[in-house]
Amino acid sequence: MIRDREEQAKVFSIGSVVGGRTAGNRAWTDEIARLTSEVAAVRTGMEAPLNLNVVFHVAGHLIQPDFEGVRTGTFRKAQRLLMVQVALAEAAPAEPRAELLALLEDAVAEAEAWSLRRRVAFDREPFTRVLGSLAGR
Repeated sequence: MIRDREEQAKVFSIGSVVGGRTAGNRAWTDEIARLTSEVAAVRTGMEAPLNLNVVFHVAGHLIQPDFEGVRTGTFRKAQRLLMVQVALAEAAPAEPRAELLALLEDAVAEAEAWSLRRRVAFDREPFTRVLGSLAGR
């Protein structure tokens, strides 16, 4: 996702890069779209010292992620925005939501570890609140 540099970063956002739509990855893309909308609804009014954008890289017939697992991406200091990238195999499990929620937790943990290494302020509470809402807690 490319953002205007002047746009205010959201405390928590989800994006995706899909390497070509297939029958195997449709469950991933559908559930990512649902979670993106749900996060946008829940995060209203929230603030944090570090904003987090989680980008799922979904393998497809055109391209596959060139990494595995969860990794940090770019950091935009002016927006206090850290991108964390998550690689997904092309074939989604029968219940992709549970897997995606676990990976979002991993992404928050990765952001927290990054913030400790870089000595950047981080508050887990807003992310825990959003994830708890998504999981029905």
